[in-house]
Amino acid sequence: MALWVAVLIVLGAAAVAALAFALVHRRARAPLLIEPSRGTSMVTVTGTLFAVVLAFVILAAFQTYDGARTGSQSEAEAVLDMARAAALFPPAQRYELRADFVCYGRAVVDQEWPAMAEGHSSPLVDSWINAYRGLFERLDLRSPRERLAFQELLSLTETRTSGRQQRLNDDTQAVPTPLWVALIFVGCVVVALQLAMADPRERLSVHGLLVAGLAGVVAAGLLIVYVLDHPYQRHSGGIQPTAMRHTLVMMRSLDPAQRPGCSQDGRPV
Repeated sequence: MALWVAVLIVLGAAAVAALAFALVHRRARAPLLIEPSRGTSMVTVTGTLFAVVLAFVILAAFQTYDGARTGSQSEAEAVLDMARAAALFPPAQRYELRADFVCYGRAVVDQEWPAMAEGHSSPLVDSWINAYRGLFERLDLRSPRERLAFQELLSLTETRTSGRQQRLNDDTQAVPTPLWVALIFVGCVVVALQLAMADPRERLSVHGLLVAGLAGVVAAGLLIVYVLDHPYQRHSGGIQPTAMRHTLVMMRSLDPAQRPGCSQDGRPV
């Protein structure tokens, strides 16, 4: 969701609420409630309930969002450290290892990231992981330095795997559909209760602006939940594979002459 779309949604909700209030205000010949204080308690309870539930939902969605971002960063850092640790191996083995890491990173950026927006992983990334495991069987661990590097690669592999797993686990929605329905319903009730407070003796412009502002705030709160609950969607607040792209740039600087066996989008060639 683009930023301008979100702004239009907020402004649209405010405009609809203001228009509805204007219609109620013009048709009402007398206050809808003879004693407005009778409706104050309901407005207060409903508004407080919505605010509390919205706060908890935003917190839960933010934890999902932050977990996805942390997982992608730790995965990218582990891949870069693995490429650096490969320098301790003989040239031929170092070349194979770094080529696999580059292809893995490219597949994550161009294959798995779009798939995560749909709630899926990429089989191509799994294939590069399997190819890396196959390289382990061919590594020549003759010197203590190579054995130390092998242990480092094993440790970093676990870090990369846990980072990817965290990234994939957080591509699912943290807010279930029934809770979404409840939030939207309560938000509409909060705005509708303000319409019941219409009083033709009050200035339409002032009271209508207050109702429009309330509707805009409710819509903005729901949009925040949506953005946090969809961390990989293509919207202005979505998480992009920036860390992995930086890792690919750094790995290219480690060995500029390297020609990995994959295309720019991570497909084998």
